[in-house]
Amino acid sequence: MSNRQRIGLRKSVSATRQRGRERRKQLLDAAYELLCERPVEDVSFRDIAEQAGIPEGSAYHFFANRFDIFSALADELSDQFIEAHRKKVPAAKRRSWRALAEYLIDVGAKVYAENPPARQLLIGGKTPPEVKQADRLNDRAVGHVMYEVFSEHFELPETDAMRKAFYYFIEITDLIFTLSVIEHGEITAEMLAEAKRAGTGYLGTYLA
Repeated sequence: MSNRQRIGLRKSVSATRQRGRERRKQLLDAAYELLCERPVEDVSFRDIAEQAGIPEGSAYHFFANRFDIFSALADELSDQFIEAHRKKVPAAKRRSWRALAEYLIDVGAKVYAENPPARQLLIGGKTPPEVKQADRLNDRAVGHVMYEVFSEHFELPETDAMRKAFYYFIEITDLIFTLSVIEHGEITAEMLAEAKRAGTGYLGTYLA
C-alpha cells in the first residue's frame, strides 16, 4: 500500500468515527428531549431513533436497546452533578462539616429540579434496573468528588471506609429524593429537609 493510500484510509476511518460520534450524540440528545416530555416507560428505541432522525436499523449500530441509551445518558447526567459539586463553596457553607454536607445536598437537589431526565433516570420510581445499576457506578464517582470537596475544608481520615461513606451518603439522600418524586413528582422542601436529616445523621457517625 502506498503512502497516499494509507493517508486516504486513515482519513476515511477518521471520518467514519466522527460520523459515529455525531450519530451517537444525536441519539442521546433525542432521548433527553423525549424524557423532558414523556415518562421513561413510554419512550421506545424507535421513538428515540425517529426523534434523532436516524433509521432504527442504523441506531442499533450504536446502542443495543433503549436501556443502553438510557444508561449512556445517565453517565452524561452524572457529569453534571460532578461539575456542580466542584464549584467553589460559599464561605458560609463551609463553617462546619454539617453546613457543607447540607449545601452539597442542596446542590444535588437543584440539578434534579432543573433536569427532568435526571429525575426520571436517576431517582424516578420507574427507573429501569439496568439504568439504576449503571448509575450506582456514577454515584461512586460523585461520592469521590464529595470526599475531595470535604478534604479541602476539613481534615478527613484517608481510608476506604471514609471514601465509601460519601457514596453511601449519596445513596441515602437519593432514596429520600426518590420517595419524594414518587409521591409528589418533585423534590419538595419537606423531603429535602428529610434528606439532609438522614444524610448528615449518617455522616455524623464518621465526622462528629
